[in-house]
Amino acid sequence: MSEAEAAFLRLVRPCWRRLHLVARHYARSAEDARDLVQETLLRGWAAYHSGEDRSYREGWLFVIQRRVAAEWARRAGRRVRLDTLGHDELTDLVGTELSEPLDALPASTEQRFDEFLDDDLAAAFDALEPPFREVVLLSIGADLSYREIAEVLDCPLGTVMSRMARARRALRERLASVARASGWKVGSSP
Repeated sequence: MSEAEAAFLRLVRPCWRRLHLVARHYARSAEDARDLVQETLLRGWAAYHSGEDRSYREGWLFVIQRRVAAEWARRAGRRVRLDTLGHDELTDLVGTELSEPLDALPASTEQRFDEFLDDDLAAAFDALEPPFREVVLLSIGADLSYREIAEVLDCPLGTVMSRMARARRALRERLASVARASGWKVGSSP
């Protein structure tokens, strides 16, 4: 194995499972998800230059993955689900409490993410508008920071923060009735 191949593998290994987790949400089938990861890695390898003084962050592979998914979505087969909004989207912060924390959600392994997504939460997650669902997926599933998510989505950091706040609010609203039915006391504060 060459030095460049070894360096590329060192870059890929830490985010291998997260690439698969995110791909499963972009793709319509497990086979398409594997193809998406493979194409992502092939394009990543083609663009990788280990001798250059360039820093490759994990987010770089997710940028490639999202671009491949968008490219596939434009094809006639539409093998992936990817609904995007342009970065010129108006950032709607009206109604967001300024005291609401906007810290990144905790990282999760694929198994913990699947366990976390029980039927009610999975339904609430799937009901999110695609731009909001994508930031939650990239934050939890890919373990990316808001800044890295902004790079992947090619949008301003404020847009990522707004989408995350709106996604959290929507999830909180959708899950409040489930929590009440389970005997949880649900108040007006987050």
